[in-house]
Amino acid sequence: MILFVPDFPDFVNFVYLNQNSFGSSIYPKTSCELNCTSKGFSCNFLDLAVGQSLHGLYCDIFDKRSQPEYAGIEMIRIHHFHSNISMTAKLGVINSQFYRFLRLCSCKKYFVFQMVSLIVFLKAKGYPLKILLKRTRGLLIKEKFLFGISAFGIFKMILLWVL
Repeated sequence: MILFVPDFPDFVNFVYLNQNSFGSSIYPKTSCELNCTSKGFSCNFLDLAVGQSLHGLYCDIFDKRSQPEYAGIEMIRIHHFHSNISMTAKLGVINSQFYRFLRLCSCKKYFVFQMVSLIVFLKAKGYPLKILLKRTRGLLIKEKFLFGISAFGIFKMILLWVL
């Protein structure tokens, strides 16, 4: 469970049940303790980065593997194009990540950045750029409009970064 709380000093006094005033707060301190994991204008929770800007809250993708403390751990994120898994499974990665980014990213710049990063990563794993772009274009065409502009406009933005 994520709890996004504005910064005010007496929050702890309001959140726990008090012996003298039963029902005035939310949690009994003996069975539930809230821990602050992030202070400031942004926080990461699972694969979501939530932050605050002048325009309100925003959401982007958070990948723990990008953090320095995990840099030395070898992980296979996506199989190589020439591995012995089916082509459907290989190309399904593009579909699943596309819809994940679409669902979690709150604006086009985050969505485009995540798609470009995925395409560059897959290209480095041996996936032909032509197949990656064709699959991406096909997924975008199904959506028509994203983030207030045409899917073709999003595709052009992706092409500018990939080519």
